[in-house]
Amino acid sequence: MLRLLLDEHYPNWACRHLVSRGIDAVSIQEDWPWLLGASDVDVLSAAVAERRIVVTEDVSTFPAAIAVVPDHVGVVYCRWNVFPRTRAGVSDLIASLVSLNANPPVGLGQAPVVWWLQPCDAT
Repeated sequence: MLRLLLDEHYPNWACRHLVSRGIDAVSIQEDWPWLLGASDVDVLSAAVAERRIVVTEDVSTFPAAIAVVPDHVGVVYCRWNVFPRTRAGVSDLIASLVSLNANPPVGLGQAPVVWWLQPCDAT
């Protein structure tokens, strides 16, 4: 099972929905508020300490953090235009993360895998 850390731009209810579906997930907004406004390096370092995969839409800035913290256990990129911060977009994100948890790529959660989340058909 994957252990997720949802970056601060995702609403608290998204994390709660993941947990209700049996996913080991924490959110910066609700569970790790000391990381609100923190640098990507600090977020990734905190995730490494807990062996968590960072779920983020910071696709333009997070690669620099990965260069500084190469011993992470995974980063999942979620494009904002694919998973917009609307109720429907976040619901699609949740369904896609549940699907990813059920069938992760080799190494995600154990090695420095970077993955681009794709929408799934939740029906």
